[in-house]
Amino acid sequence: MKEKLLVICPGRGTYNATELGYLKRHHATQGELVARIDALRSAEGQPSISELDSAEKYSPSLHMPGDNASLLIYACALSDFAAIDRERYEIVAVTGNSMGWYLALACAGVVDLDAGARLVNTMGRLMHEKGQGG
Repeated sequence: MKEKLLVICPGRGTYNATELGYLKRHHATQGELVARIDALRSAEGQPSISELDSAEKYSPSLHMPGDNASLLIYACALSDFAAIDRERYEIVAVTGNSMGWYLALACAGVVDLDAGARLVNTMGRLMHEKGQGG
């Protein structure tokens, strides 16, 4: 019998120095997910999350703005969600708060990876352009 699992998506709004390289260290097998998000970023003229995550040094002016942090957080969260052992756990609910709302939509399958990425990227860009709470 599988254990039942409630997934709570983070409402965090920044990608910190301690997370630099997180995707590469913990989710190197999520190449397709990262490639699709990178393609969206490229089409928008934005640096790829691969480039941002693999930077040699953390830069607050590069990594913290919402237009960059949002999709880094999205990719990390979706990769973490994909890593849940479905043989052991039955996911019975997904929820979140703040940015976690958007993550929960993607994790629960309400929106697909690409639609979720566009939503998160748009919200991150608005936060960057209009300021916190924008």
